[in-house]
Amino acid sequence: MNLSVDNKSSAILTFVVRRIRQDLQFSRIFLVDFAASASYAATTLILLSLGDPTEGGARALIFAAMGWVLFFVLKILLVIYLERRGGDAREFVGSKTLVTSGVYGLSRNPVYVMSLLQNLCWSLGLIGLGASGHPFACLAFLAAPALLYGHWWGMNRLIVPHEEAALRKKHGAAFDAYCAKVNRWFGPRR
Repeated sequence: MNLSVDNKSSAILTFVVRRIRQDLQFSRIFLVDFAASASYAATTLILLSLGDPTEGGARALIFAAMGWVLFFVLKILLVIYLERRGGDAREFVGSKTLVTSGVYGLSRNPVYVMSLLQNLCWSLGLIGLGASGHPFACLAFLAAPALLYGHWWGMNRLIVPHEEAALRKKHGAAFDAYCAKVNRWFGPRR
């Protein structure tokens, strides 16, 4: 009985270590996501250091953090979904298969959509903190949309065009047909 628990723990640890090693190879993707997350964390810490949050503001940040974690888990599940269908999210490894089914039939970049939703949660938390009477509410109201736009801009300008060029080079006409059917961010094309 004890041996099976140790084997399960070992298997889980091995899986987690393998995922971390693999996911840290995402370079530009990782850097843009990390920069966005660090910016949100720094802004939140600055706001908290400048004044005590009200109960409503603290609650807004807690709900934002819960939403952020939920979308983070969904991003990981989407990467696993992609990999199981032959795709690969790492920019230096070409996908063997162009994945166009499931959530990839609704968005060419569902992981990035989850990333934007993840940081939308944090923006709403900052707005909630400001709306609850924080003494530096104007900072929260300015930072929330600016950080979200900056994150979108980084993905839209620094990551997605590079990935699309690599997919177009690897999959040619199949990728062009996919682009004609599905929007970059969300929804089928008409």
